[in-house]
Amino acid sequence: MNNVTYHLEDAMHPNFPVISFSTNVYDNPADIFRSIEDLAQYFRAVEFEIGEEAETVFWSLSDEARTELARKIKDFCQQHGLTFTIHAGWWGRQYNLCSPDPQERASAVACLSAAVNFGRESGATSVTFHPGYKDNYDNETLLNCLIDSINQVMEQRDTRGLALCLENMGGQRPKYPVFSVEEHVKFHQRTGCFITIDVTHLYSLYEYGQELFTAIEILAPITRHLHIADLRDTHHQHLPIAEGNLPLSDVLNRFAQCGYKGVAVVEEFIPLYTTEFYLQKATDYQRRIETMRNVTA
Repeated sequence: MNNVTYHLEDAMHPNFPVISFSTNVYDNPADIFRSIEDLAQYFRAVEFEIGEEAETVFWSLSDEARTELARKIKDFCQQHGLTFTIHAGWWGRQYNLCSPDPQERASAVACLSAAVNFGRESGATSVTFHPGYKDNYDNETLLNCLIDSINQVMEQRDTRGLALCLENMGGQRPKYPVFSVEEHVKFHQRTGCFITIDVTHLYSLYEYGQELFTAIEILAPITRHLHIADLRDTHHQHLPIAEGNLPLSDVLNRFAQCGYKGVAVVEEFIPLYTTEFYLQKATDYQRRIETMRNVTA
């Protein structure tokens, strides 16, 4: 057992996040409902990502069929007490929300609007989206375009009870913009939307220490969703939990201490490990966390 993974500087907070799992680690199979149903055997919260084969199916559905699927998911989640979240599509120029090109941005707005509508109809608590591509633009230009895109989505869709969450990008990925802590706060202030913090992205920029703790203190109050994995040092990876040296539990506990209330989704993978191994490590972590939670209660 990797003790670093479970180390806590302070007592476990009552709002320590519930562990969730993403269909992304399943490589997003074409049978969207079945993948959610399968993961519900192991977790009290599940995230559906519009990617890979599921992405093809999702966009091929008529509006009526998509609504029917959403209602089926909502009924299932209500029956099983399952928290459901959505990760909008992100791979491709059609999702480039921060593009200065009006036509490209219009496509991204339409795609996210459809994901938001599906989220509302399926009873999701949040929809996470990526900002898009950096290209050769500065952060001010990219952020302004992103804010404009999200405000358009907010005007087009009913988002009551649904948190729209911009995911933070990490280091060592030159295609994608990395916004500062202050820029994420600015995004929240100008849109009313929230943030998804991918812990490995954050840790690839701020190693464990005061700079990371300060970033958590600032971001936690406007964060409505967390993605988790492991990594070694600050090398940007998405390893199975306990396969790296990230003090994951302490980081999650600090988010809870600073006001975060929500789930922590095991999301993203690297081909070096199998889906089954990611699932095993996630369920092992979930069991240990629940034991720690019960001891603290």
